[in-house]
Amino acid sequence: MCLEVRTEPQRSHRDRPHRVHSKAGGSPLSPWLYRFAGILVSVVFVYLAVRRVDLSESLRALGTVRPGWLVAATLAYLSSFPIRALRWRLVLRVQKPLRVKELMAAVFVGYMANNVLPARAGEVYRAHFLGRRAGISRSGVAASIVVERTLDGLMLVGAILFVFLAFPGEDYLGGAALAAGLVFMALAAGILFYGLRADQAQRAAGRGLERLPGAIQRHLVGRLNSFLHGIRGISTARELVEAGAYTIFIWALDACAVALVVVSFGLTLPPVGYVLVFALVALSTTLPSGPGFVGPFQYAFVLSLGTFAVPRETALAVSVVAQLSLLGSVTLIGLALLWREQLRAPGR
Repeated sequence: MCLEVRTEPQRSHRDRPHRVHSKAGGSPLSPWLYRFAGILVSVVFVYLAVRRVDLSESLRALGTVRPGWLVAATLAYLSSFPIRALRWRLVLRVQKPLRVKELMAAVFVGYMANNVLPARAGEVYRAHFLGRRAGISRSGVAASIVVERTLDGLMLVGAILFVFLAFPGEDYLGGAALAAGLVFMALAAGILFYGLRADQAQRAAGRGLERLPGAIQRHLVGRLNSFLHGIRGISTARELVEAGAYTIFIWALDACAVALVVVSFGLTLPPVGYVLVFALVALSTTLPSGPGFVGPFQYAFVLSLGTFAVPRETALAVSVVAQLSLLGSVTLIGLALLWREQLRAPGR
């Protein structure tokens, strides 16, 4: 027994303005408060990263960068994006078969928006962008992004466990790691439960909706059905193995990119050191912060590289270069693709 789906006639999204809408109810101040909180988090972490740092020494450290290693780091990072598109196509297949090329544009634009908007708002924009472009439910696209982020979260949990085992006497991660781990494990458990007990979950959701006023119920039923349909993007063991393989490949390329940025400064760490740096950097990007993850990103490098006696000034310089070369390259590509999309829109 499924939720009653009251479908509306398919309407083209192409005649709508290309902007992000906030459909959440309540005060219009809510999104601003969320953004302010993200910027406040960035300010706090910037302070933690730059205190007791001689900024002139950081500028001097920037002069030691070897460009060839940076080019290799950027290429490694960008190489992960076709794999992200392949994984996303797998998750979205239950909703609509899409071309990798079409998904690549949405992935780059979404990551660009994550880098220029606070509090990871790029995920919302990615769902809007693809939903409008491909003519599918944005709720379903959002569900597929939840599945993607859950897969990434499970990899992050594995990296955090590795850090705890490799550095048992250190408290690098604290409550943030525990909170992130619990969130991602809960998401994974919820998606698994829904995949195994879809009928029961839909009946329970239907009973909950019946308690709501009719107008709200009609507004939510279609979106909820689309979302639940999107959550089932990975429903077989074969699909789970395939998505897991894509995720491992993505994380390996990202880890290589971060390691190559570190090497570009002439620094050499033991293998476990590169894992520690990448684990803390990955964790820093899960925090709701200002644009480009400024603050948590810097502090992750300062904290992890400091373990191996790398001066705070050099670690800060490494973080800035990683941000500009890795996140900056994706931002430029995403902006170019969005600009091309805007140029094409009037002629559609």
